[in-house]
Amino acid sequence: MNRVLNIKYSLSQIFYCAAICAMMGYASVYLLGEGFSNSLIGITLALSSIVAVILQPLIATIADKSSTAKINLVIRILLAVTIVCSVAVYFIPMNKQILAFFVIIIFSLTTSLMPLINSFAFVFEKFGYKINFGVARGLGSAAYALTSIALGYVVSAINSSIIPLAYVLFNTLLYIIIQLYTVVDDNKDSELNEVEEKSQLSFGQFVHKYIKFMIFLLGFVCIYFAHSIINNFFIQIVTNVGGNSSDMGNAVFVAAMLELPIMFMFNKLNEKVNCTLLIKISLVCFALKHILTLVATNMPMIYMAQVLQMGAYALFVPASVYYVNQIIEKNDMVKGQSFLTTSMTLAGVFASLAGGILLDMIGVHESLLLGAIVSVVGVILGFLTLEKVK
Repeated sequence: MNRVLNIKYSLSQIFYCAAICAMMGYASVYLLGEGFSNSLIGITLALSSIVAVILQPLIATIADKSSTAKINLVIRILLAVTIVCSVAVYFIPMNKQILAFFVIIIFSLTTSLMPLINSFAFVFEKFGYKINFGVARGLGSAAYALTSIALGYVVSAINSSIIPLAYVLFNTLLYIIIQLYTVVDDNKDSELNEVEEKSQLSFGQFVHKYIKFMIFLLGFVCIYFAHSIINNFFIQIVTNVGGNSSDMGNAVFVAAMLELPIMFMFNKLNEKVNCTLLIKISLVCFALKHILTLVATNMPMIYMAQVLQMGAYALFVPASVYYVNQIIEKNDMVKGQSFLTTSMTLAGVFASLAGGILLDMIGVHESLLLGAIVSVVGVILGFLTLEKVK
């Protein structure tokens, strides 16, 4: 049963990461193809992030005090709405305003699933089963990489209007896997529905109880701001150094594939190196990646910057999930994971708004310069507030 659960959880990460790649990784490519300006793309992505920022804590509160069977149902409902909206976007002609509205729904709901899917790895521990989160997330990165390079060639061969079909495909597959989740308790077969309800902290109480963690997240917002500018407007950055959508797909493929060894080996790495130190290393790599992207003048330099992904995002994702699991009490765990995801989403709000406007007003290089400066500030905040865990 443990092997079956690991396979199911890995498939969840695979299809979720593939969906995220098709959506967020190719958001600018798709929306530019639909006639959106950089500023309008930024506003659309920012609104998607704002909705997700609102949804994530609400969903987390429900999840922390609900049975896992109900969590499963919530995930499937969100996926069903996303699939229906994606079908509508592909098959029904829309003006820019209506299309932006549907894109906001699709992106915000998909982003809101992240803390729930991540926390599932630790929910299984309540039943005595061990999920290898690093391997599962590594396979997710592989799926992201393959999806990126495949979509890059498909878009070059056809056009960007095909992208919403990828939303439909990957979210449908994820829906099927989530529906198949069952676990065998020691005494009886059951769905994942044995989570004890406990009193929930309000937002203010959570902040007061975990103040250093919240300041750390503020620092990470700064770092992820620069990361999001690069991700959300990567096609503009690549074009600025002479590349195209196919080159962008290759660059994303390089970064995602290099995440694999780090994530696959994370459990063993975490046994030897404190996860607090691993997070510090990842923060430094984030900043270095942002600086190298800033000074890049050709695609080889972009590829070099992408190599740093293996020490940045690849290390941060599993390390931060384990970090939250160790410093946040069990009955607040989903909320803690949600605030981690919310910090990424909030950074996406600032990056989308500022990035789109800055690209139109002052250009690619100046936008990247601002991101690099903010990233360094984030590293300093992170180093000052990270707590050492066992």
